[in-house]
Amino acid sequence: MTKKKTLASIVTPLSEGGIGKIVVSGPDALSLVSQVFKSKKATDFCKAESGRLHYGYIFEDGRRIDEVILHTLGKQDSFTGEDLVEINCHGGIRVVMRTYQCIRSLGAEVVPWDALLSQSQENGKLDFVQKEAVREIVAAHTKLGVKVLLDQYAGALSRALQTGLDIIEGMNRSCQSAARSKETSSVAGFKGADDAAITALTNGIDRLLATVSYGMALTKPQPLVILGKPNVGKSTIMNAILDEDRALVHHEPGTTRDYVSECISVSGIPFEIVDTAGVRDTGDVIESMSIEITFEQLCRARKVLAVFDNARPFDREDEGILKALDLWMAQENADGFQPGARTTIPVINKCDLPQKLDTVKIASLLQQPVCTLSALNRVGFDDMNSRLVREFDTAYHPGRPVVFTGRQRQLLQDAHLLVKRETECLTGNNNPDRMLRVTEELQGILTECIKGKPL
Repeated sequence: MTKKKTLASIVTPLSEGGIGKIVVSGPDALSLVSQVFKSKKATDFCKAESGRLHYGYIFEDGRRIDEVILHTLGKQDSFTGEDLVEINCHGGIRVVMRTYQCIRSLGAEVVPWDALLSQSQENGKLDFVQKEAVREIVAAHTKLGVKVLLDQYAGALSRALQTGLDIIEGMNRSCQSAARSKETSSVAGFKGADDAAITALTNGIDRLLATVSYGMALTKPQPLVILGKPNVGKSTIMNAILDEDRALVHHEPGTTRDYVSECISVSGIPFEIVDTAGVRDTGDVIESMSIEITFEQLCRARKVLAVFDNARPFDREDEGILKALDLWMAQENADGFQPGARTTIPVINKCDLPQKLDTVKIASLLQQPVCTLSALNRVGFDDMNSRLVREFDTAYHPGRPVVFTGRQRQLLQDAHLLVKRETECLTGNNNPDRMLRVTEELQGILTECIKGKPL
């Protein structure tokens, strides 16, 4: 057998900071690090106990590079399933890179941090869903996202998928037994799958699919575009949401010439909020280009705050906003989110001024109740925020299985459609061979969901 490689990876960002961490994982991790590490105590580092911390120095060609703390883990305890050494250096790009190059020169294969996850999967420490969860945890934007993804890393989604596989395995045994039995080789002898098993499988898949929009919203901030005519208060709304003067505000229309975006969190759901140029007919070349950029941002939006001015009557420019929204809602939903995920929230700004806008007309045309607020005074945002996350149950439910990638969603949709299409076959009493083919296909789909596509 080919000997497994020993891998080395920098697992903290390369920047100025308090600590930089290098992980060395593989059969030679301890012996390799022992060549450059000298402990404060006279111990045989190659025989270090799993879980111990070691204080000392990293040396290169007899010169001290850094003062470090090492954490050793045996393969039975490490997340990679291999002997592992964590080298905790002082922060700073130069110190970390010198230590890293020193380890590399001794024969370790340098890899990106997520290559360690592949090592974990190969050794049965993580399945593919857990591997995906770790990758998403690193990039998570909110505390709620981290909590939910940690549950999936701990196996919540994998266990739910395994439950489905167990049900399918029971169906398989029934089919195989029927196919082998001479007594049930006739049409009348085979009764098909138990109704309770079909119901349990269908309900389990449906429950997981119901979490898709929530899980994917946590892992991929939804673009939230602020749309409206010039001088309606879009930039003021943006500044109020961010609680800082991020966008330039002026009473003259057309002040915003480019879009401004920031990441925000509403009840634990991340959004990429985008302030855009006002939409109107104009002969100004620069402003026309800005409006084109606005429509580009609108095309990728998942939610839109359609802003109208309470102190001005509904006009042709407002009509243009409604037409843009109609086109946006009519676009194909081809970017990885479930159909129906696009939402328009009508916002009536400047409610502190005398009303001249027909808000009933706005609500009727958009078929949505309006939110009224004063961005200048920073009041009235609670209703708007609750509308942004209304589709989600934002309360944290420990251990709840949640689908959080497009890959998982697609496979579960495939399983759902297959069960729906073949219900008669699964519950019928005339063809155990065909039923076996269907259950084996279902088994392959859910297995791929847990373990990834076979190499």
